[in-house]
Amino acid sequence: MNKLFKLSILSLSVILGSTPTLADELLLNGQFSDKSNNWWGSGGSLDEVAGTGCLTFNDAGQNRWDVILGQGGFGLSEGETYTVSFDIKANNKTKGVVLIQHDGAPYDQYFSKELNIGTEFKKHEYTFKYNSKNDPKTGFQFQLGSHKANTVCVDNVSVSGKEFKIVRNYGKLRANQVGYFPKGEKFAVLHSDSTQPQTWQLIDKNDDVLFSGKTKVFGVNAASGEHVHQIDFSHVDQTLNAVKIKVGEELSHPFDIKQNVYSQLAEDALKYFYHNRSGIEVKPEFVQRADLSRPAGHPKDSASCFKGKDAQGNIWPGCDFSIDGTGGWYDAGDHGKYLVNSGISTWTLLNLYERGIHGKDQVVPFSQKMKRIPESGNGVNDLLDEARWNIEFMLAMQIPEGKKVHVPVGDQHSKLADLTLTEIDASGMAFHKIADEKWTGFPMAPHNDTQKRSVSHPSTSATLNLAAIGAQCSRIWKEIDAEFANQCLTAAQSAWQAANAHPEVYAYDNFTGSGPYGDGQLADEFYWAAAELFITTGAAKYRDFITASEEFLATPSVGKNAAQEFYWQYMAPAGTFSLALVPNALTKEQVAQARANIVTSAEMYASQLDQEGYRLPFTVEAYTWGSNSAIVNRAIILVYGFDYSGKEEYLVSAANAMDYILGRNPLSYSYVTGYGSDPFKNPHHRFWAYQANNDYPKAPAGVLSGGPNSVNFSDPVASSLQGKCTGQTCYVDDLGAWTLNEVTINWNAPLVWISSALNTSILN
Repeated sequence: MNKLFKLSILSLSVILGSTPTLADELLLNGQFSDKSNNWWGSGGSLDEVAGTGCLTFNDAGQNRWDVILGQGGFGLSEGETYTVSFDIKANNKTKGVVLIQHDGAPYDQYFSKELNIGTEFKKHEYTFKYNSKNDPKTGFQFQLGSHKANTVCVDNVSVSGKEFKIVRNYGKLRANQVGYFPKGEKFAVLHSDSTQPQTWQLIDKNDDVLFSGKTKVFGVNAASGEHVHQIDFSHVDQTLNAVKIKVGEELSHPFDIKQNVYSQLAEDALKYFYHNRSGIEVKPEFVQRADLSRPAGHPKDSASCFKGKDAQGNIWPGCDFSIDGTGGWYDAGDHGKYLVNSGISTWTLLNLYERGIHGKDQVVPFSQKMKRIPESGNGVNDLLDEARWNIEFMLAMQIPEGKKVHVPVGDQHSKLADLTLTEIDASGMAFHKIADEKWTGFPMAPHNDTQKRSVSHPSTSATLNLAAIGAQCSRIWKEIDAEFANQCLTAAQSAWQAANAHPEVYAYDNFTGSGPYGDGQLADEFYWAAAELFITTGAAKYRDFITASEEFLATPSVGKNAAQEFYWQYMAPAGTFSLALVPNALTKEQVAQARANIVTSAEMYASQLDQEGYRLPFTVEAYTWGSNSAIVNRAIILVYGFDYSGKEEYLVSAANAMDYILGRNPLSYSYVTGYGSDPFKNPHHRFWAYQANNDYPKAPAGVLSGGPNSVNFSDPVASSLQGKCTGQTCYVDDLGAWTLNEVTINWNAPLVWISSALNTSILN
């Protein structure tokens, strides 16, 4: 979702092999027989038209790289000769450039030709000798910007020659690379085509055999397409350091078996939010390395309503006031700040605190005195201080009394082109986001961002997120800071009234420098906001609303939308979790039903472990954008299932989810930076951009990758995987892979929650 195309950071080709191989054709789907798969477009709409690939763009931009049709995922071998050929035409005569370049700093171009493009297909063919060093990471592009708006079509596109590829040895033994709890379940997975059990050994760092046994043949794991065996060493309950599983000549990564195995992970995962604060200097004494410190990004983040033309030609007139949106957390790899993603992220952190306060036999997390953040030592839990940094931003995004703004009119299925704009009194509503009007390039530290910033129009979903978080804030801070608690509640009640006055103002992406975070179904947000307000106030009007809601006591297995995952676009479970946890005026029977519904969800997820080759509570074959976040959110539900049932199997299932995240997966990656022997290293992030420019820092430890995505191949890196991967294997560790390797606040928040909860559980 980020405009990376100017720098064209594409995929590192990864195969299982040992030497460069001759590959006559380096591009995929050059004749567009498989629609537009494996290709990507920037600055326009890419479609397959009558067996050709056509890029239509309304705005040619000012630079040739503002409009691109391209493909990556291949490498060039030193001293080899390559042939480039293609047919190309345009609706209107134009110019362009065809090139092959290294995808990363310093973006060396190895081949480039200027093109005069006519209105009839014309064949072009060129040959060049590649005399640079072997380059495993190159990309092919048509750069078409800076000329008139157009539709450009290509066909029979080919780059042929000897391909160079780098080997990444995944290994065939996959285990949690961080470690296992002494009292928890312990499994490793072997990729083997053998149908007979194999002998496994647990060895120490001196290669001495500590335990041994036989693998269990699982068979084909549908989510990865592999034939796998499972290795159960759960009976090993003593403290061990740097041990490995061995089968024949195959070795796993080393891991520990010990108590508090996730204690540092929880700390680093929470640190993610300080790293991504907006409006404040990130100081070296509060981060893991000095190079991660930086000046304040957007220290005065004041912006007015977007004014101008959107991509579909709608004219947005702006408004006569500005919002001071200073503070908060940058959402992901970009510099945008969004109310809906702020909502679930802040709720998750606050819910972890509330579980410590109200849960049976729980401890309040992060209460120990440590120098984590600038506010440490002020007498308030650091978890709350970090959340407050974002809550204050959310409060600032509320529209003052009497202010009018233009909003889109249309139902939840409307497209931007079908909208009309109308002016409303938006008092109490919340702006959906504040962000750059255009995507910034890579790399880009927040304090160096000079793009004009705007707020988008207000939305009902953003307003309900503010209502929910304001209510949650009010009850938590009531005894800590009564003035702040009152401010939160006043904002929440005003937002609730505004959302009911304007219940169908949906989010649309009226400027391009940020994500849309659109949501066409808002019954879940209404229920969630009313539930939080009811818990805080006890008011009958909120009780009447939630009990009449189609989402009343809904969880991911119970209710109208039972098949939904719990995530930012489906927030009803958050309301149910709060009603089940925090004392409120529901009847005992209703609270018991809320807890029973959570247990039903936990049972559904726990039952999936035995059906999945990697013992994962996630039996799906199609992995979606942010699949890792879905897994850790399921782990939260499993922990609550244990809380309300006492069934240890649910807690064990949650721990198994973390085993997958930390290395027990087909690619043998730890999907958390800095944890394990082979963690991912290149998140899609404009500041942690060492891969693009070595003057920028590597990512800190404790950052969760979005993970495999076998549904959306819209970025330049993922496009090279389409048709060549299955479910859990659709992943590349590359900064340019935003559909695979994005990092966000709403993915790290559940990582904080689950690592903290497991670390203080009975599995220790």
